[in-house]
Amino acid sequence: MPIQRRWPAPWVFSVLILPLGMIYGFNFTALPFLLAKAGVPVDRIASVSAISSLPGVLGLLTAPLVDIKLRRRTWLAVGTFGTAIAACTYFPLIGASHLILMTALIFAGGMVTFLVMAACGGLMVRMLTSTNQSKASAWLQVGILGGGALSAAMVLWLVARMPLLAAGFCFAVVTALVGYLPFTIPEPSPEPSPWFRGRLTAIGKEIGALARSRERRWSSLLLLSPCATGGAQSLLPAIASQYSVGGSGVMWMNGIGGGAALALGALCSTLVPANWDRRLTYAAAGVTNALAAIFLLAAYRPAVYLAGTAFYLATEGLCAARSVALLVEIVGPETRDASTLYSLLNAAASLPFLYVTWLDGVGFRYLGLRGLLLTDAGLNFVVFGIVAIVFITFWACGAFRKHRL
Repeated sequence: MPIQRRWPAPWVFSVLILPLGMIYGFNFTALPFLLAKAGVPVDRIASVSAISSLPGVLGLLTAPLVDIKLRRRTWLAVGTFGTAIAACTYFPLIGASHLILMTALIFAGGMVTFLVMAACGGLMVRMLTSTNQSKASAWLQVGILGGGALSAAMVLWLVARMPLLAAGFCFAVVTALVGYLPFTIPEPSPEPSPWFRGRLTAIGKEIGALARSRERRWSSLLLLSPCATGGAQSLLPAIASQYSVGGSGVMWMNGIGGGAALALGALCSTLVPANWDRRLTYAAAGVTNALAAIFLLAAYRPAVYLAGTAFYLATEGLCAARSVALLVEIVGPETRDASTLYSLLNAAASLPFLYVTWLDGVGFRYLGLRGLLLTDAGLNFVVFGIVAIVFITFWACGAFRKHRL
């Protein structure tokens, strides 16, 4: 069972996860805009965004470290300080000249940043009660999405006023300041364990238990679907010029205003009743995101871009919060290697973002802006339709109440 303590409070996770949020904002808002400004094609930017997201999948290779030897709070600090150091290496390379090297360094830094996600997930599962876990899930997304959008605005403001090297240093300093907060968490010492012996066996047992559970297996499958991904977020700054929106508009709408929209959308997740099935609410959140993508097709004018982006980011915040709530439910308090299993499921939830972003880029390549947005919206509608049919079928057969799918 998770350790019931009064600290950390649920809102603290919005700060603990902030280093990951800052990289999120840089990768998916500031970087696409800066690359587009440097003359990099949209389809190449989509590829860079997909590669920079790979640590969300491959990071599970390093996640088992967080469950052994050191406290999770220590690994959290290591990931935070490592993120700051990595930022100093790739900021000066932003542009078309060093695209491959820049992408490789962003990927390497992302692998270090993944320790932040793994540590926060383990702390949330093991240190909080079930009630507070749901609240912390929303606050976690406030830090990732809201904090990420605000940090993106900060980056755009910095690079407009100073060289990339200086902007990267300022970004690193702000990130590193968060690294001292984890040491205030009263986490008990970890149980004695070897570095590697028996780790694969233990992890295999956790995965086997998940696979044998009908409810957890169905929930995990939903995480792999192209639903509620918000895949077009990283491409919105790159298409801003088609709505006649410049750098200032991107900074305010995708940055500061977007941060508020993402945070508000994530906090709206706390209004969802706790007894509602998290799988159905996750799929329903994807529909709201699809409606936002369709709204952006109304007209290619600045007002439509600004309102549509706010709508899209708010629904994305809701989707992300429901995703974490579903993920934490799947892990469960009985899991010993909570950070490892959390990271594995987080990788499963990150994989759809990669291929949906890629598919959005393909849609743009062949059908332009309309193809990008219709691809993004259509995938959400298809998944929700499948989920709704499954739920209705089981309800009609009387198995829904008995087995909860």
